[in-house]
Amino acid sequence: MDARSADLVAHTLLVGAALAGVLLWPALPDSMAIHFGAGGEPDSFIAKPIAVILTPAIGVASVLLVRYAPEWASRIRSPHVETLSVVFVGSVIAYVQGFVYAWNLGYRPSIWVVLGPVLLAAAAFVAYTYTREGTPG
Repeated sequence: MDARSADLVAHTLLVGAALAGVLLWPALPDSMAIHFGAGGEPDSFIAKPIAVILTPAIGVASVLLVRYAPEWASRIRSPHVETLSVVFVGSVIAYVQGFVYAWNLGYRPSIWVVLGPVLLAAAAFVAYTYTREGTPG
């Protein structure tokens, strides 16, 4: 996948997460849980407009940071790994936003439904990066 396609995938997922919030708007509570403790119970709530827009906006900013961070701020040496990083960041943030919507709509999935796939994907990403680039430094 080239850099342009990866950026498009990441931004599409994040915009899709925001649009899902707009579509779910009537069903979402006015005060939404956005942060969850180790037991899976919410410990931070914010107003619905901020909850729907904030995470995707942070995701877009994160994707842009991964893509355009100055060389001295990044240890990524391979354009291929940078491109994969962009898709990984966008995907994970959009996935977690889906969990936030689900929880606020009354579904109560185990915290491991969110963390399990994210941790497995992160481990696979790190392993791939090490095999592709070798150890950093």
